[in-house]
Amino acid sequence: MPTRTRKRRVAPESPALSRLGQRLREARVAAGLSQAQLGAPYYTRAHVSAIELGKIRPAMKSLEHMAAKLARPSSYFLEDAGLERARRELDFDVERVAALASRTTAADCLRDAAELLERDALSTRQRCRLHLARARALNLIERQSDALRDLTIAQRLVIPLSDDGLAHAIDYELAAATRGTGDSRRARELFLALLRSLERASDRDRLLRVRVLQALGAVSVDLGEPQAAFGYLNSALEWAQDVGDLTSLFAIYYALAVSHRAQSDLEAATTYLQRALATSEVSKDLAATAIVHNMLAVLAADGGRLNAAYEHADRAIELGRMAGPTVYMAHYLNTKAECAAKLGDWPTAERIARESLELGTAQGSQDSVAGARVALSQVFAHRGERDAAGAELRKAAEIYRGLGRKSELADVLMRLSRAAKARGDLAAAERFATLAFEATRSLSAFVEAKR
Repeated sequence: MPTRTRKRRVAPESPALSRLGQRLREARVAAGLSQAQLGAPYYTRAHVSAIELGKIRPAMKSLEHMAAKLARPSSYFLEDAGLERARRELDFDVERVAALASRTTAADCLRDAAELLERDALSTRQRCRLHLARARALNLIERQSDALRDLTIAQRLVIPLSDDGLAHAIDYELAAATRGTGDSRRARELFLALLRSLERASDRDRLLRVRVLQALGAVSVDLGEPQAAFGYLNSALEWAQDVGDLTSLFAIYYALAVSHRAQSDLEAATTYLQRALATSEVSKDLAATAIVHNMLAVLAADGGRLNAAYEHADRAIELGRMAGPTVYMAHYLNTKAECAAKLGDWPTAERIARESLELGTAQGSQDSVAGARVALSQVFAHRGERDAAGAELRKAAEIYRGLGRKSELADVLMRLSRAAKARGDLAAAERFATLAFEATRSLSAFVEAKR
């Protein structure tokens, strides 16, 4: 990398700069480094010399670079009270934005991070943390392609920091974003690589290990590997109970419920969902509570308890409107539309499905759009509009194929197979059934109306 050659304006003489330069020189000599060694590879010997002589005020990035080489905090060299106060305030702002990377405050995180990233005074670490926070927020609201762009920047910024903890956090979000784009196999490789790295680390991050194990369980469900999912999730549960993190416990209970449903064990799935519900209520996480009610609606419909399914779907929508995020609303609407179809409430099914289709399209949520098309296909099939129903299912199948959602793709293909069989086209029925079998035998999160 070329050395820094941009000329800096000579700062007015001041006691603060003289003290900074003197401390830097003393620390450099004590460490046995030359000026060239201290500045390398980004800053010249002349640049270091000018700082030590008090002729220029160093940028925070250059001061952090040298402080790291001298194994001292950059604050050790700062005697200017105003500069130190500004640095602390900026640190506080970065921490505040990072804390906003949650389901309910993701939009606030993105807005405030964008404002902070405009500041020139940001250090490399602060800039890296802001891009990581943005990526986490984008993952939570299902904008994984945008998250990948921030993660690319964060990966580049973390290299000179030599911070394994920060690098691991970036790797986790990268794997999560990869899963969200539909590449579950690549996501599993990334999660496994991160798990191995955590096991080699001298200072093991137990909480991140729990999150990685839970994510590996969820990815195994995506790939139609329930036994592997149970193994990862039960291991994650053991660790999470020791750590005591409610967010991790919720995610594990929910993933276990999905895994058991994939094996048609509705009783076990409901038990784990009830545990997830209790955990979300203890943590007062309304967005998580809405997610559980949505899945409880699906399970109730699976078990033929249609009125209970309706109640859970309505509760999910109510909480979703209150707590957000908006991107989840289309999922809740799709569940209600399907429950309405199974109840035979066709006007409600069509109205809710079209609302979901409009919302998903506006938000660019392909997953939601596909779900709405599946619900609409049931409405058209009820009316006897077979061509329209088939067209909606084929559009949904194409979306799921592109997203890599194998279980949902298999569900749609089986619907197409049954529709072909009903109209007497046995060849098409067999073709669609074969394609479904090749995709996966796992269950999707759909509720299908009885004809």
